Amino acid sequence: MNSQPAMSPSDLVNLTRRDFLASTGMGTLALASLLTEKGYAAPSADPLAVRPPHAAPRAKNCILIYFEGAPSHIDLFDPKPKLNEMNGQKLPDEMLEKVRFAFIKKEGVRLMGSPRKFTPHGQCGMELSDLLPHIGSIADDVCLVRSMHTTQFNHHPGQLMMNCGSPLFGRPMLGSWLTYGLGNESRDLPAYVVLHAGRGSSAGASAWSSGFLPSSYAGVLF
Repeated sequence: MNSQPAMSPSDLVNLTRRDFLASTGMGTLALASLLTEKGYAAPSADPLAVRPPHAAPRAKNCILIYFEGAPSHIDLFDPKPKLNEMNGQKLPDEMLEKVRFAFIKKEGVRLMGSPRKFTPHGQCGMELSDLLPHIGSIADDVCLVRSMHTTQFNHHPGQLMMNCGSPLFGRPMLGSWLTYGLGNESRDLPAYVVLHAGRGSSAGASAWSSGFLPSSYAGVLF
């Protein structure tokens, strides 16, 4: 417990420089800085210091382009012949028993296929729609993952699922894990930056959060 009486404004004004450094603790901070510079004290951990990667990576950086409200995967790169076959029909009862929709009434649900034409591309035979002719020309040079799925049906949890693998708050996003793995090359520039157009996604800042990782791994909004 500090038994010294509190200083009045006039006392503060009349303080000498030596008294100010001694009474506010600023002198201790200055001493610690000088001792560190001279090598007499161990430097404190700098969360922004340059961090090399844990292992030699093949990739140097990653650009993730995330389109909220973009064309459906069913119209781009995920052909559904059975869905096209059932176009306009009522959703089967067994698919309605344990499902709920955000803005759709179950009794009015109808299936809708895609009007796009799908053709195989490249030696791999990647099926792409006629909306992606240029992607089709490099089909053998890109990786297309069709196995990812989720039961989330609302925007916010769906975007969290897409960016961190969980619909719940508090998990690090993809960019945070990439920064953790690839390290950062500069103390003065962020390793993980975020660009968005307009109001951004409905998930907001949670879409580039560092979760339980230190805040130095969070995305910096530009």
